[in-house]
Amino acid sequence: MQLRKITSLLVVALLVSASAMAATLGAQAKPDISGKYEGIAKGATIGEVALTAEIKNDNGKITGKLDIPQGPANITSGSLVDGKLIMKVDAAGTELTFNGTFKDDKITGDWALEGQTGTLELKKIVAAAATTPPATTTPPAATTPAPETKPAAGGDPVTGDWDAAADAGGTSLPFTMKLKLEGDKVTGSTESAQGSLPVSKGSFMGDKLSITLDTPNGAIVLTGIIKDGKLTGDFDFAGQMTGKWEAKKK
Repeated sequence: MQLRKITSLLVVALLVSASAMAATLGAQAKPDISGKYEGIAKGATIGEVALTAEIKNDNGKITGKLDIPQGPANITSGSLVDGKLIMKVDAAGTELTFNGTFKDDKITGDWALEGQTGTLELKKIVAAAATTPPATTTPPAATTPAPETKPAAGGDPVTGDWDAAADAGGTSLPFTMKLKLEGDKVTGSTESAQGSLPVSKGSFMGDKLSITLDTPNGAIVLTGIIKDGKLTGDFDFAGQMTGKWEAKKK
């Protein structure tokens, strides 16, 4: 449910995780790359974005992921030669490249994606990467899917599976929703090519739907009107961007 700008955010986020990995492995005196990082990614199209990354070094193999609005994004390949790191990241089906360095627990580097470029800076805040990754990504996605797959009851226009798409500047990003209505409370999850996000807060009153998705970069709030199995409305991503979205019940 992200737009072109959100995709750029994801890209930057991916770059951040790649850069984090690059820097740590490239440092001399065998520095400990594994850990959690926080920092800022910058670019002409995205402005300044706060990011976090988790990195791990398994016998010279750099692995890691970044929790972005659409879910975790994985590094597909990476190499470190003479302190220079080159990373490739799967940014929603588009390959993103990253070059960076690591020194004094600090990562700096540049990212590039389909003509867009920018810089990033990260600093290690956790020594061990294994302490946080599983807990933050697995539980949320598993708590909501099962109930939402059930078809809607007679007068319930919300419960069920939805095909949706967010649009901004002519760019359409598809995703799906699984929602459940209990009274005026809405629960469920959204899923896209990047992964899934649980509905942290949701309501339906009259014919108006409102759901909130919490992400590492802020909350995504989607509102819309449901009529005849169709939904149209607006979204707001942490005050950084807004746009239109629509959905149709399967």
